[in-house]
Amino acid sequence: MNPYWLEGLKPETAPLAGDHRADVVVIGAGLCGASAALSLAEAGLAPVWLERGFVSVGASGRNAGFVLQGTAERYSRAIAVMGHDRARRVHGWSRENHAAMAEAVTRFGIDCAYQKRGSLQLACSTEEEGELLESAARLAEDGFPATVLGGEDLPACYRDAGFRLGVHLPDDGELHPAQFVRGLSRAARSAGATLHEATSVSRIDAQGAGDVTVHTSGPAGAGSVRASLVVVCTNAYAGGILPFFADKVDPVRGQMLATAPAPALFGCPVYADHGYDYWRQDEHGRVVLGGWRNLDPSAEVGTDEVLHDGIQSRMVEFLHRFAALRDVPVTHRWSGTMGFSRDGLPICGPVPGAPGVVAAVGFTGHGFGFAFLAGKAMAELVTEGRSDFADAFPSRRFGI
Repeated sequence: MNPYWLEGLKPETAPLAGDHRADVVVIGAGLCGASAALSLAEAGLAPVWLERGFVSVGASGRNAGFVLQGTAERYSRAIAVMGHDRARRVHGWSRENHAAMAEAVTRFGIDCAYQKRGSLQLACSTEEEGELLESAARLAEDGFPATVLGGEDLPACYRDAGFRLGVHLPDDGELHPAQFVRGLSRAARSAGATLHEATSVSRIDAQGAGDVTVHTSGPAGAGSVRASLVVVCTNAYAGGILPFFADKVDPVRGQMLATAPAPALFGCPVYADHGYDYWRQDEHGRVVLGGWRNLDPSAEVGTDEVLHDGIQSRMVEFLHRFAALRDVPVTHRWSGTMGFSRDGLPICGPVPGAPGVVAAVGFTGHGFGFAFLAGKAMAELVTEGRSDFADAFPSRRFGI
């Protein structure tokens, strides 16, 4: 199993050794943790930052590199579930998240192949065509650009593969996910964050704001950091160190593959079959493909990053629907673990039962749509005591 985006990457910092004190501890070095560590350091704090593997080794370095607007639900469905005002606000947050990421690429000179070519949603059935048309109409009504593509307007490669209708969202983007997160991590370290990779958190002793101790283990042995506040950004793994999340964030596995460089075919990131299937071509022409979890959802649960041979086979069968890809070999196969919240939205803010601890988790497969702002929100909670973003996704919605 060889994740394409992580090839050749390794830890850049030493594990934690011994006992320490800090202003604040950040746990997790994916996109959310990198954003939090950077924001805290730029605010003048000196966060100690802990990662069990290395920067971006989790879901942040194992996804397709999409930077999309919205949640896992189509916009029309999100309105039906959340109500119009809240759905519009949440959708707006995701677009602001993208803008903030793009600004960071420029500000820090991050070499991550960022592009803004939009995204394409494809319908796999007559029923889904109707859903896409309704969603596109609702997006346009609320000022979010969306263009319906059907007939000759839909590129021939999709029509030849059996698709009849799509919706193009011009404001979406794509990038090399691991390189983006690692670029943020270097910026955070330059600003004053101290990162320790290969450092697992075994438990958090939360006595209250001003007295929280994080206990660790790793190659350097047992260690600890005592801090005023702790920020947890471990997404799918949050329940392992914070019991509150054990029944609110489920670890869900996603299968991925990448091909050798192929003829230029796909002009932007693509979603199909209600978002269960997704793919794009990167700047080298490699097709990066993921999804099909709906073929065996009960098996694709848990934190083990293993391959599902049946799903991987179906993914290759799908590639062969495109004539130009039938002789292009698969060079990489991998999986990654996402954190799905029970209502499909992030969970941000103070953690009930753990005084002095705040968390941002549960991104439900759309971490690159929300996690950058979520990390900044955690820093705002630490430095200012409140955050509009965190207020939009509070834990208290679960009836706590």
